[in-house]
Amino acid sequence: MDNIQPRFYWKCENGITQTAYRISAKKADEIIWDTGKVQSSRMTHTPYEGPPLKSRDHIAWSVTLWDEQDRKGEAVASWFEMGLLDESDWEAHWISGNYTPRKNERYPVDCFNRTFQLHKDIKKARLYMTACGLYEATINGQRVGNFELAPGCTDYRHRIQYQSYDVTDLLERDNALEIQLADGWYRGSIGCFGPTNVFGRQTKLLCQLEVEFEDGTHEKIISDESFSWSNDGAIRFADLKDGEMVDASFTPSYQSTAALVKEELFPTASNNVDIKQQEHFTPKLIVTPSGKKVLDFGQNIAGFLSFRIKGDKGQRIKLRLGEILDEDGEFTQKNFQKLKPAKEFGTVKKLLLITGNESKIPGEMAATPKQEIEYVCSGGEDEYRTRFAIFGFRYAEVETDIHIEPAQFTAIAVYSDMEATGEFSCSNEKVNRFLENTRWSMKGNFADIPTDCPTRERLGWTGDGQVFFHTAAFLMNIAPFYRKWMHDFADGQFKNGKNAAVIPYVGMDMVYNNTGGSVGWADAIVLIPYRFWKWYGDKDIIETFYPQMARYAQFMIKNTGMKNKKLAKNNPYDQYTYEKGFHLGEWLEPEEFRSSPRERTLHTEICTAYLHETMKCMAEIAGAIGKEQDAAVYGEYAKGAKEAYEWLFLKDKSFDTNRQAVLVRPLAFGLAEDEKRQEIATALVSAVKNRDYRVGTGFLSTPFLLTALSKNGHTDIAYKMLENEKSPSWLAEVNAGATTVWEDWEGKESHNHYSPGAVCEWLFNTVGGITVAGENHFRIEPQPGGTLTYANTQYNSLYGMVETRWEKTAVGYHLEVKIPSNTSAEIQLPNRKPEKVETGTYHYTFQ
Repeated sequence: MDNIQPRFYWKCENGITQTAYRISAKKADEIIWDTGKVQSSRMTHTPYEGPPLKSRDHIAWSVTLWDEQDRKGEAVASWFEMGLLDESDWEAHWISGNYTPRKNERYPVDCFNRTFQLHKDIKKARLYMTACGLYEATINGQRVGNFELAPGCTDYRHRIQYQSYDVTDLLERDNALEIQLADGWYRGSIGCFGPTNVFGRQTKLLCQLEVEFEDGTHEKIISDESFSWSNDGAIRFADLKDGEMVDASFTPSYQSTAALVKEELFPTASNNVDIKQQEHFTPKLIVTPSGKKVLDFGQNIAGFLSFRIKGDKGQRIKLRLGEILDEDGEFTQKNFQKLKPAKEFGTVKKLLLITGNESKIPGEMAATPKQEIEYVCSGGEDEYRTRFAIFGFRYAEVETDIHIEPAQFTAIAVYSDMEATGEFSCSNEKVNRFLENTRWSMKGNFADIPTDCPTRERLGWTGDGQVFFHTAAFLMNIAPFYRKWMHDFADGQFKNGKNAAVIPYVGMDMVYNNTGGSVGWADAIVLIPYRFWKWYGDKDIIETFYPQMARYAQFMIKNTGMKNKKLAKNNPYDQYTYEKGFHLGEWLEPEEFRSSPRERTLHTEICTAYLHETMKCMAEIAGAIGKEQDAAVYGEYAKGAKEAYEWLFLKDKSFDTNRQAVLVRPLAFGLAEDEKRQEIATALVSAVKNRDYRVGTGFLSTPFLLTALSKNGHTDIAYKMLENEKSPSWLAEVNAGATTVWEDWEGKESHNHYSPGAVCEWLFNTVGGITVAGENHFRIEPQPGGTLTYANTQYNSLYGMVETRWEKTAVGYHLEVKIPSNTSAEIQLPNRKPEKVETGTYHYTFQ
């Protein structure tokens, strides 16, 4: 890592209260920092305050705690290591394949090789590596590390991540370092329409192997023209979205040498968790009505495919991967595949693609993404695993004359290695399956950045990531993951304060930049740090990214006012009304409510609501970090936007509508008070009943739907919506066999979009009743209901594992609550005064 002032965290066990702590840090067995005994119950965000950390520093640290009786516990140890902090630390040179890439050509994977000898006993060895492209390295035939799709996803115009590997145990006297380099996000096809060469035509590599010997001397192996190179290895084509073409009979000749190239950026550590291989699935073989062989892995994932086969030399196997079978039971990719020009394309063709006029594009067209593997056998026992392509799939169509068995194939889930934190189960197995579907959609889309789907687009849509934050935080420890993504936001912010709607950059500026000011998406630059701060109690996030948040807030302020001058003149709150720019609106409500974004509909209601919400958050943020003047300005606009919203949409208005979204929003954002709030809540209940408890919201309101009902006294209606099995609904997808969450309620588009699963936070904070209410403190307020006879909820929070378990009995409900050490909780049960408790297990009965 490269954070020169890391912070320390721990969780307490066994005792009731931590009364003191002591942190000690050593470098090379020398204590460089010791807090001494500090009287405090704090166990998070404790900053390092020792001497400045330097490149390569290996710091062993320990923490000792004292309990409520001032009894001292045993020290518990951990460690961290600094990366290369200064540009001068990099002695390596950027290298590339020794060829000049040409337009409209794709190239095999580059193969690099460096042999070297080490003549002394090795104490420690580190390999620092990055690429403009994707890399994978081996030393003496053993893979280096387990980071997949390295170096991860960034905007290569602004930031390149590197990784550090401990390779001490891989080195011998005679050594061979081999590295493969593929196109990846750098020059492969990315985004919805698969443009290539977005960041450049020449992939390149940087690596530095540093060896420390037992006698205290050092040696470095650096990337330079001494590396051998060829591109005649087995992988003849590799694209993140399209797939791989492999001829197993090929081995790299390394007949040429690497070329030296330039790169202006200084690599930095991501400080994020690694992307790793995770769960493995073995398929069953099905034969479709037309006689095609299809492997069904049983779970829709994003990941790799591996297999073991034996065929004659030159025999082939081709696999196409997809999410669904069509209405006739045949394999299909129609739910995510589009057409693009077969050759590289410019602005005019981009415009035709964006506007749905691909039929007007002259010349050959090609499918995107292809999601296919073509493999040529060597004649021996062949083993294969995707390395530089990641697919969204449950099914694989197989074309081959080689005899195959299902056990020869494995699907491997690949996603960022975030710690699992939340578990929920209840008596309704379909609700449990829906939660698992949401978890799997999160896994399928959290690979260094949160993407919308792992197939068609694979883009970091900002709106998806912001509405899902709370559910994501219940399911996994997302702190390093979202912090990394916020750096991507900072990289891509425009001078006027807005971002593209997709972060990081993927080209196609005219669509992603033009939608960048859309409320619900643009506000992510404020709403994510705000929620992060509140969830994890981490003020550093709002201090670090305040300049970016403030620039966006000023962008909103500069663009207030109605477009129609006559309407603006008659609006006493025009200064606080927001509608200018292009806005995506609610996005993907059920079809009966949906309008096309091409209609350029004004979304004044949504925009003004988000102006209030964003400014309200900004006022609180600015106040918390001592920006009082800013807080006053943002507070003024928050208040003004609320008054504008009330005047435009609530005052003297009736709410005879079945549009659930427009009723959820004022409740969720606190835009209505007292009688008006109850009137809107009643109208929402009517809208829900009129649709027979089916869901009627889109991306922006779905996360708040059940919460808006339960917080306004209608938890019974929320349960009926949750358990409703008529389409559109969450459980209708489960009944249809879904193993992930669909993008649209009708199931016509991607079948792996986590965003509509954002409502799962309600399972944790309302059904289970768990809320983190402050430092070392929880609020417990479960609300049983529906047909559920029990619910078990666990959340391994920053402060420890908190659990609730309730069960319906003959006389009411029995509740068990477990509160972790060094924390407290407020227990709120129906018709009772709140009860404050400390660590322990508690039992209650209530009606």
